[in-house]
Amino acid sequence: MAKLQLVLDMGGVLITNLTPGMWEELAAGSHVTYAELRERYKQDLKHMLWTGELTLEQFWSWISQQCTAVDTAQMDGLVQKHLLKLPAWEHLEGWSERAELHILSNHRQEWIGPILAPIHELLSSITISSQSGCCKPYPDIYAAAASKLQTSAPVLFVDDQEKNLREAAKLGWMTLLADEAGEWIRRVDALLADEVGE
Repeated sequence: MAKLQLVLDMGGVLITNLTPGMWEELAAGSHVTYAELRERYKQDLKHMLWTGELTLEQFWSWISQQCTAVDTAQMDGLVQKHLLKLPAWEHLEGWSERAELHILSNHRQEWIGPILAPIHELLSSITISSQSGCCKPYPDIYAAAASKLQTSAPVLFVDDQEKNLREAAKLGWMTLLADEAGEWIRRVDALLADEVGE
C-alpha cells in the first residue's frame, strides 16, 4: 500500500505566521495603525507578493513608503524574527518514516528556503507560491502540488485556514484544519499509527 501523502502548509502549521507580529512591529514604527497598514497591504500588493510577481525589493520599497521610520535594511532580519518553529516541527522526522511529506505554502522562497534547508531530505516535494506564480486558494497551485504526489495514494492536507481546505477537498484529499491548541498534531499521529497497524 502506498504511503500516505502528508501535505503541510508552513505558516500557522510548521512555523508562525508573519501576521500579526511583524505587522504590529512595523506599525509601531510608523504613522499608520496596524489595521490601516494591513488594509493597504491587502489592497495594494498581497497577491503579487505571494505569487512572486512583486520582488522583495519592491516590497521593501512599499514598506518604506508606508512606514517611514522603519529601516528597510533590517527587514530580512525582522521577517526571520517572526518565523518561528511551531511544535509540529519536532514531529516531522517521525512522520517522514510513515508518510511522504510535502510542503504546499503561500510564502516567499527567499524567506522559508533557509528554514526548510535542514529538513530538505525529509521532504518529497516543496510547492511555494512565489515560485509557482499562483497561490491558495486558487486551483492552479493545488494542481502543481498534486502533480508531485504519488498517484493512487491517500492524501491528507493540513492548513490553518478553512478557505484553503476547500479546493483540496475537491481533489479528493482528506483535509485537517490546524488549530492553535495543536489537536491536529495528535490526529495526524493517530492516523499514521493506524496506517502502520499500531
